[in-house]
Amino acid sequence: MDLKLLDAAPSPDERAAVDALLGPPASGWDGGARDPVRDTHVAFGGHDARAQRHRLIPALHAVQSRVGWISEGALNYICTRLTVPPADAWGVATFYALFSTTPRPKRVLHVCDDIACKCRGADALIAEMEVSLGPAHHAPSGDHLEVGEFAWLRSPCLGACDQAPAMMLQEFGESPSERVIGLATVRDAVVLSHATDLAKRNGELSRPPRAHRDGLLLKRVGGVDPTKLDAYRASRGYEALARAIAIGADNVILEVTASKLLGRGGAAFPTGRKWDAVAKQAARPHYLVCNADESEPGTFKDRVLMEEDPFALIESMTIAGFATGCELGYLYVRGEYPLAFQRISDAIR
Repeated sequence: MDLKLLDAAPSPDERAAVDALLGPPASGWDGGARDPVRDTHVAFGGHDARAQRHRLIPALHAVQSRVGWISEGALNYICTRLTVPPADAWGVATFYALFSTTPRPKRVLHVCDDIACKCRGADALIAEMEVSLGPAHHAPSGDHLEVGEFAWLRSPCLGACDQAPAMMLQEFGESPSERVIGLATVRDAVVLSHATDLAKRNGELSRPPRAHRDGLLLKRVGGVDPTKLDAYRASRGYEALARAIAIGADNVILEVTASKLLGRGGAAFPTGRKWDAVAKQAARPHYLVCNADESEPGTFKDRVLMEEDPFALIESMTIAGFATGCELGYLYVRGEYPLAFQRISDAIR
């Protein structure tokens, strides 16, 4: 592919962030040193190059987390490494609100002003923050401008509607961190604007209590350590997968159909019918997609499960994949769920 690149080079930090994810470049064709003999006679591309496209979002994440924003030089380097046209990469980088294509400080606080938080005092909170911390951050008009050490932004729903009003802190650098703060106050915002070590700030922040919940779906929440596989197994974890394997894929679908289990979205589609349709589909391979994106204000059901019972989600996906003959599974987690992402990632490992 003949890439039409921008006239911009990545910074050492941007290059290091991408290389840490993708490994060092192999030739001048993918951003490495150009060999006058090899690189003028052989071009590395085709299917192998196109097969790397799925790494575009992780590469953008790597730069954003390291530097705090994605410059034209970083975008150039990512496109070169992955053989992705700049227009395509730009479309992705500008689609997601947590990616920034203009300079931002190393520490950014997102303050939700969406419906649920607005009903719980977000407008008053933001008004007080404007007095205590100054106006919300706005994108500067040029690249590489000095933007300071801290800024705060008004944000759409953070998916923490049960803890409104909510904030999310992002700290960029070699050891980036993210955290959602529920039941947020102006005092929390002031603490986060000055301190530099997130771990040392925990005792200074407002935190909602983690209560045990009743009901089948939430029975482990608050009562079983979500970070320990042994704790999950002790609470009958993975018994369902063992049962599924014992009775076979066809019988799993029959049992799910007989249970009248429905999807948890608005359509309430019968789960057994969906699984049966996938299992019988002759086209291969089959893929399992778990959509854990919750962008509707007031919706946070998936966040609670991923944070507090991550092994159950993985076991459930495994059963679904086994029953429907799926060879690969995808779990889509929204960027505003850093704790869910961490716990799901740890559970998968």
